[in-house]
Amino acid sequence: MTSTPEPGIVDILSKLDEDNLLSLAKTVTQGLLKINTTEEAIKGILKYSPDAISILRRKSITREVLFSYLDDRNVMVRLPITKNELIDKILEYWNESASGINPENKSISCRNNEDSLSNSKKNENSITALAEQFAGWFFQLLNNNNVGAEHFYADAKLKINMLSNDDHNTISIENNPENIAHELLNVRMQHNLYFNPNISKEGTQGRMNPHGLVMVLVCGTLHVQETCVGVFEQVFALARDPFSDNNWKIKSTEMNLRSNNAVHRLPRLCESELTSNLLTLPSS
Repeated sequence: MTSTPEPGIVDILSKLDEDNLLSLAKTVTQGLLKINTTEEAIKGILKYSPDAISILRRKSITREVLFSYLDDRNVMVRLPITKNELIDKILEYWNESASGINPENKSISCRNNEDSLSNSKKNENSITALAEQFAGWFFQLLNNNNVGAEHFYADAKLKINMLSNDDHNTISIENNPENIAHELLNVRMQHNLYFNPNISKEGTQGRMNPHGLVMVLVCGTLHVQETCVGVFEQVFALARDPFSDNNWKIKSTEMNLRSNNAVHRLPRLCESELTSNLLTLPSS
């Protein structure tokens, strides 16, 4: 972890009560360290987390905690606001503080789950920026059980591969957006999973396939409450829908869910057979 955001991370962690902080430290260190105090907990979390974003995305770092941190520093935000947007604002605040820019009293406009991704100039100029925003948006929908048929084309395709030891179960659905949305939610709720995407250069990227579709490649960790139980990789094919205000919608998606109780760092796209082959496609 770089030294720049470390004081901010300490301030955010200090907002957790002792039980939550000790529990988070146990999760991050895989229970391998004997931690008895809040100071030891914070030290362990900082030392064994791969980066600041992975800490901010932990379930115990709630939207209320992040908002309180910004409010304490008079950084204005416009409500309603999602957790992902709060994280983005905190990272922006840290970057501006490090560069000497006064970040206080700035405001950001926030979108709800129905807003179009096409409204951002950043998305127009960078496929990777689109991929990062889409990944944050989609997995927030999924974790909140808000994925719906309206997010898929009528001829959309879904494939889910569930891998555990020697078991390999596959679910495939085509041409039925209602069933696709239902199956995604069913898998999440049946196993009580929380999807934590790795929104970084190593964990989320955008590509163009030969048919002109935008490919979103993303990987991350799977959690049941505070326990990491595995990793996932997912590929989306996106296209604008001229009959839905030109919004981005999903043409196809494939997901691998891998059971793994010994995850020591965030997964990377290059480590997955599902996503690594696609990294050779053009990024613009």
